[in-house]
Amino acid sequence: TVISHETYLWLEEADAKESEWKAQLAEERSNVMIDLFGSDENADNNSEGSNEKRQRHDRYETRIKEWTSSHQNSDGFGGISIGDNDDDFVNRSCFPEENYDGNHSENPKVENEHNSENGSITVKYILSEAPGGHGDAIWAASRHVANLFANVKKCRDLLSPILNQDDDDQFIRNGDVDYVQDLSRNPLIGKRVIELGAGAGIPSWSALHCGADLVVCTDQGIADRIRCLAECALRNLEDIEKRTEQSKQFGGEEFNTNNDLNCGIVKVCPYSWGTPIDPILETIRCSNSQQDKELDQVHLFDVVIAADCIYMPDFHEPLLKSIKLLIRRPNKSDHRWGMALLPFALHGNTKDENVWNIVPLAIEMGFEVEVLEGVQLTPQWKNMDMKRGFVNMLRLT
Repeated sequence: TVISHETYLWLEEADAKESEWKAQLAEERSNVMIDLFGSDENADNNSEGSNEKRQRHDRYETRIKEWTSSHQNSDGFGGISIGDNDDDFVNRSCFPEENYDGNHSENPKVENEHNSENGSITVKYILSEAPGGHGDAIWAASRHVANLFANVKKCRDLLSPILNQDDDDQFIRNGDVDYVQDLSRNPLIGKRVIELGAGAGIPSWSALHCGADLVVCTDQGIADRIRCLAECALRNLEDIEKRTEQSKQFGGEEFNTNNDLNCGIVKVCPYSWGTPIDPILETIRCSNSQQDKELDQVHLFDVVIAADCIYMPDFHEPLLKSIKLLIRRPNKSDHRWGMALLPFALHGNTKDENVWNIVPLAIEMGFEVEVLEGVQLTPQWKNMDMKRGFVNMLRLT
């Protein structure tokens, strides 16, 4: 299972409250219709209700979307809206020479890239309809870090601070020199990754497809958001298992570059920044892995991701507190450390310097901070300021 028993009970309670609220609202609406318009209008309302049910069913069938990584297109393919309708997602790019339209599964250019690019991945995601935060879109920062994960060379550069220690200690010490020299393998293989403020979880699913040993996907405690993430976790696991079977049938060579043949563990749970990480650890301990049960004692996470999570300065300190609790840190038996990635765009909701103030705050809290080169991606919505698509990257160790 991708959720703990506690999270399951929490979802059940949230569902019960939502059902009670909807029933009460329906009763109030029914009474208003009867009082104001009489039985004829109420009958019309029932007809409208049937139409709403059909629309909800159609929306349910189309709510599962896909995003595909790319070595050439910095946006990847999918996840960008072009119109007033939130469902108008296409593979649009802000760069004319990279302007791909239409569903990527039917796009010959994308199909050609799938065939020619080594390590391209496709992940499934669902956008929750629940309000709260900005988890209702695939923002440029999420697409950027997910795309970097899927590109083996760029991923090695991105994770270089923690890969150097692995090469010197873990693999060479174990005599597995060939593994170190095989630079075609994705460096996320065997790593433990957690995403904070995941929204649709694109970076999490990308890390899972790239061979991470453990992926924990978290967001604020909104029931529909967590339920969508849990469903995405299962759907992406199914895709990986199918690919694994294909890999075994064809000898494993074609699929081995970006992924191990063993499917990683993925967990989903609600989490609020700045609070104790016990719910996260409890979610992990419910797996069958003894190593996961001891996570809080030694391991913690190699990579912590918080994509587009720092645009509100009031949340800087609790976010950094959570990162400090979750990131792998040296101890007597294991002197390796982890890292955090904070890709973000400037939203314009506050002065830019207020957002960048997270850098001195992080240094004050004991982190080493690197400001990596920014990249221009396509903004999420049509006519949105290009600045919203320019992704900056902070790397914390």
